[in-house]
Amino acid sequence: MCALFLGLDLSTQALKASLLDEHLCGIDEAQVRFDDDLSHFGTQGGILPRGHAILDEQEAAGSPAVMYLAALDKLWDRIAYERQWPLDRIAAISAAGQQHASVYLASGAKDALRGISSMKTLEEQLHSSLFSRQVVPNWQDVTTLAECAELMRKADECGAALCEITGSIAHTRFTAAQILRWRRQHPEQYARTEHIQLVSNFVATMLTAGADACMAPLDQSDACGMNLWDMQAAQWSVPLLAFVDGADGTALAAKLGQVARDPRTVVARIGTWWQQRYGLRADCLVCQSTGDNPATLQCLTPALGEAVLSLGTSDTVLLPSTMYMPDPQYHTFQHPVSSHQASDETPPYFLMLVYKNGSLAREWLRNTYCDAQWAKFDAAVQTWPTPTLGTGFYWLQPEILPWDARGIHRFNAAGEPVPEFSERLYNAPAMVQSQCLAFRTRIERVLASSQTTLSRVYVVGGAAGNPTLCQLLANVLNCEVARPIIQGRSADSSEVVPYNFCSVGAAFRARWVWECRRIFGVS
Repeated sequence: MCALFLGLDLSTQALKASLLDEHLCGIDEAQVRFDDDLSHFGTQGGILPRGHAILDEQEAAGSPAVMYLAALDKLWDRIAYERQWPLDRIAAISAAGQQHASVYLASGAKDALRGISSMKTLEEQLHSSLFSRQVVPNWQDVTTLAECAELMRKADECGAALCEITGSIAHTRFTAAQILRWRRQHPEQYARTEHIQLVSNFVATMLTAGADACMAPLDQSDACGMNLWDMQAAQWSVPLLAFVDGADGTALAAKLGQVARDPRTVVARIGTWWQQRYGLRADCLVCQSTGDNPATLQCLTPALGEAVLSLGTSDTVLLPSTMYMPDPQYHTFQHPVSSHQASDETPPYFLMLVYKNGSLAREWLRNTYCDAQWAKFDAAVQTWPTPTLGTGFYWLQPEILPWDARGIHRFNAAGEPVPEFSERLYNAPAMVQSQCLAFRTRIERVLASSQTTLSRVYVVGGAAGNPTLCQLLANVLNCEVARPIIQGRSADSSEVVPYNFCSVGAAFRARWVWECRRIFGVS
């Protein structure tokens, strides 16, 4: 029988799984939504409400670490027993994880993973022994502004701007600032921490659970989102490690572990716990996992001059690049399918522009001005296809681009500030037009340095299903806008299921790694 390939995506709000065949055709998809399926953890949008007892600080944003164990248990029970996937045919698994979120494993974590019994769940056996920190900081956390400023100053003292070293300026959601603040506030917990993982390699580590469990390495593309990885030297930045660690940096380097520079890395065989509990075959490969944005990029593989625009909770632009040209306005990452060999045809980098006020802001405007109806929102956008009555900026949360912009600002057609537009429904086109113009301005600026013209944009995410918004994007960006569709038949019906790009991208990697190992012996 044909081999199957599984991709997992541990995002802010859900754990998703996509099952593909050898031809990369979808077989089925399943998910566990934290707020609904694991409601006893009390999350809202996948994170704990502000002021929750287990949060390190009242205003912090984070998720309970043990919830991820419960999600793994529930998802695998669902796909094995409810949906009855043929798990014994899965040849390789990879995962994607929400970028920047970090998981803290206690001393003895590997022994705990090696000692578990297949008769009990992960949560039952590991909830009290695996984690040194009960919370996984989320990308929405903004408590680390002071630490970000310190990291920027430290880099300057070393003779280079932080974005030149790591590809990004300091951001509150990045791992370096998160670790620094936590280490200072909870030094005893930091001392008890043996491993600090990102969500992506945490999932890979969990897939090795059993007699031969190991700690999966970080993926280089994902490590770039930490403000600790020296991109040009391709190693941890010793001065930054030392600063965050509060000593010479060797302790933090040991906690972070190795970084896999080749995305075709095989972490291990599937753990014996998974073999015995769910019947996975002993030769099933656990492949290197990566972040959610690199996984999306790997799924769609845009060429130079093409971009991926993810319209989600936040809006994200991904652009492949042949040059390392760091800038405070965007992030530079290693490309998720570059193996750093001379024969590579893949651009070695990709650039990421992040706008925090994405779909959440659009939903707020829909609810406030359009009676909570998308049809009314779309009609307003179609009524004013150009900025006839002026423009508006809707920064409900402190923005990333432009940095720390906040508040609602409206201007009439003469450019004068106004408290409200003469037509209240005009707020809808004013918002999406200003968002689209922001995309165009920054994309053109980035591409100009490489003398490249934007030829196509692949639109993904929840809002990509809105044809009115996609048409406006095509008009403003002056290029072809494509909405990729990855779909397959549901296993228990003839229903066509639209698939999740992150978990599909992870499954693509699993298929690629399996093929490279089978033909070329790459490991």
